[in-house]
Amino acid sequence: MPIWLIEFFGARDLDFAFYLILLMTLPVWVGMIAFPESRRVRQLAQPWLLTPAYSLVLFVLLYKSYESSLLPDPLLRVSYDDARQLARHPVAFLALFCNLQILNLFVGTMIYQKATRCGFRAPVELALCWLFGAVALAPFLLRLLLRRDRLT
Repeated sequence: MPIWLIEFFGARDLDFAFYLILLMTLPVWVGMIAFPESRRVRQLAQPWLLTPAYSLVLFVLLYKSYESSLLPDPLLRVSYDDARQLARHPVAFLALFCNLQILNLFVGTMIYQKATRCGFRAPVELALCWLFGAVALAPFLLRLLLRRDRLT
């Protein structure tokens, strides 16, 4: 199916899916940043619990795309230009963006867990992780080194 056809007829659905993926992790981030001492947040903000749960969203997105034949065959030709074209496909972009959100959440929950074990809050690092992903590891590691906490 041509990309312009998907974008023309599915623009509203694509926008909705983008905002849904963007905001699906919002409650976890707000909980870890604003309410880190909450018992419920400590129970739920587990990297090995949240990552598979949110991966179900990615699985459903990929399954629905495969079922409706929206995505082109990525293994038909393998080259940089073909990979770039695949990433420009709106549904493939949504899948990659969903994957990015899940990876950012994984890194963020790991930062949250380490900060909790070391007895401090890390709202700046968590906000950076929410927005920029693994870049937040640099200030977090610097903070651990300045506090003379162990990295493991």
